Amino acid sequence: MRLVRKSTSEAVSLEDGFLWSDEFEWKPIEQKLERAIDGTLIVQEGVKKSGRSIALVPADKEMGWIKRRDLRSLLAWSALQEQFTLEFEYPHDNRHFNVIFNHEAGALEAKPVKDLPTISEDDYYNVTMRFTELDHAN
Repeated sequence: MRLVRKSTSEAVSLEDGFLWSDEFEWKPIEQKLERAIDGTLIVQEGVKKSGRSIALVPADKEMGWIKRRDLRSLLAWSALQEQFTLEFEYPHDNRHFNVIFNHEAGALEAKPVKDLPTISEDDYYNVTMRFTELDHAN
């Protein structure tokens, strides 16, 4: 898996230990049910065009690690108000998503793997990343 900054084609590789925790919570239909004064059901519905949440969380404490240097890149990118491509690179799944960081939900959370202050840019962090899909790329 990797995140690609569209404006520059720079990429940060993400290890395979991330779980898309809300993958099946997306409801593609927006629906509102109301009753008319006479009791008749009024249904308004439409297909959502974008806005799907993509939360990538560590599958467990031993997974979902990112080096400090890559985490710093992600943090800087999250402040750019740009679009990115999230690319899955699995043998069974090569979907791509046009995304932005979801700041409303807390775009990035990070904690040192060793629960100690880091001393190197190669030290690892457990990271949770939250994105919003803008439109379908694939």
